[in-house]
Amino acid sequence: SCWSENLGYKCCDGCDIIYEDNDGKWGVENDNWCGISNACKSLDVDVDVDNNCFSIILGYPCCNDCNSFYYEDNDGKWGVENNSWCGIKSTC
Repeated sequence: SCWSENLGYKCCDGCDIIYEDNDGKWGVENDNWCGISNACKSLDVDVDVDNNCFSIILGYPCCNDCNSFYYEDNDGKWGVENNSWCGIKSTC
């Protein structure tokens, strides 16, 4: 079993971390959030939430271009690429 099952989410098959919060590390598989198993810790690289793209958890992709900035709100800086909203990475 996996820690995320207690929250109603399946455990990820892989170890690709998309987001981290107080509950643990999260991934996305088959367009659904899943928990990263503690067995992945041996492969773990420190993930700084600030280096992740805030918009992923909100359902929007990260912008590919740091110069796509269009708007800023409490969540972060937003850009537009291919006529769709995207989140500007904090590393930009």
